[in-house]
Amino acid sequence: MENDLLITDDKKSYIGGNQGWFLSLGYKDIEEYGCGIIAICNFLMCFWKSVYKSKNTVSKDTFTAFVLMVYRKYLNILDRPIIKGLTGFALARGINSYFKENKLSLKARWGLGFDILSKVNKSLKTGMPVILGVGPDLLSFLKKEKGIEVTDIQTGNTAKIYAHYVLIYDYKKENGEEFFYISSWGRGYKLAYSDFIRYKKKTFLGFLLSNILEIHNI
Repeated sequence: MENDLLITDDKKSYIGGNQGWFLSLGYKDIEEYGCGIIAICNFLMCFWKSVYKSKNTVSKDTFTAFVLMVYRKYLNILDRPIIKGLTGFALARGINSYFKENKLSLKARWGLGFDILSKVNKSLKTGMPVILGVGPDLLSFLKKEKGIEVTDIQTGNTAKIYAHYVLIYDYKKENGEEFFYISSWGRGYKLAYSDFIRYKKKTFLGFLLSNILEIHNI
C-alpha cells in the first residue's frame, strides 16, 4: 500500500502529503493544523487508486489541488483557544459528506472503542488504510515530555507526534513488537503500538482523543 501513497515532484518522491507544503501557497491554517485534511486526502488517494487499480504516481501539484478542493468544500479548520484543527468527529462529518456527494457506499465514524489493533488489521487486509489520531494531552503543562516517538523508516531519525493525525498503511511485527507504519509530513515512519496504547491510557480523555476513524461499507 506504500506505493499508493507515492507523490512525486520532479526527482523527489514522498510517502503521502505534507501539510508544510501549504504555507508558501498562503494557507497558514493548513500548514499549522491541517494534518487531518492531509490524512483524509492520503486515504482518498489510496482508495481511488484501489478502485481504478491504478499504478500511476500522483504529482505534488495534483495532490495539493485535491487537498484545497477538500479543504474548501468539506472541512473547516478551527483555530480557537480550546480546539485547533479538526476533531475526530469533524473528520467523520467531512469525509461522510464527500462519500455522499460522490455516491460512495462508505460510512465513517470516530472510534470510541478500545480494540484498535484488530480493527486496523481488518481494514488493512481489505486494502484500506486507516486514519489514526494521536490526541492532545490536556494536562501536558504538568509534564516534561509529551507525545509519542516515531522512527523515520529511511533515516532512522526519531520525531515526536502529538495532537496529530496520520495514515496507517501497514502493520508489522518486529522482534516481538508490533508497529504501525504511518505516513506523516510526506515521509514514512513506524510507531510502536505499545507506545500508542501507553500514551492513550495516560492522557486525559485518551480513549476518545487518541483513536481511529472507522470507515465501513454500507
